[in-house]
Amino acid sequence: MSLRSATSSQRATEPTPAPGGFTLVELLVALLLLDVGLLALVGFATALYRDGSSTRASARAWSIASARVERMASLPCDGTSAGTATSPVGVSEWFSDAPTPNDTRILADSVRVESSRGTQVAVLRTSARC
Repeated sequence: MSLRSATSSQRATEPTPAPGGFTLVELLVALLLLDVGLLALVGFATALYRDGSSTRASARAWSIASARVERMASLPCDGTSAGTATSPVGVSEWFSDAPTPNDTRILADSVRVESSRGTQVAVLRTSARC
């Protein structure tokens, strides 16, 4: 067996390692994907804020109606009474206290609250003993 030394043309050429880092196209695609994701988050946050505003207005309407009915229930029976109330911040209310047979009465309250998403209405009716 004879050993020969390989010439330079016979040696296998090894590929040279590529320099580290990203190409310009890769960076632009990554920035585009990041921008799309951030825009989606901003849109989601805006929708969440609007829905929260609507929910706060609805909760406020129910709270006002509940407070009015509780006040009317704590008063003695004096016959039929009704009224309205408005405030400068977009809240209007209509309430009534009507006697019914067997020493009971119907208490009703309707509250309308204006919000950025439209009008929220709460209607509360209950009966109470005199």
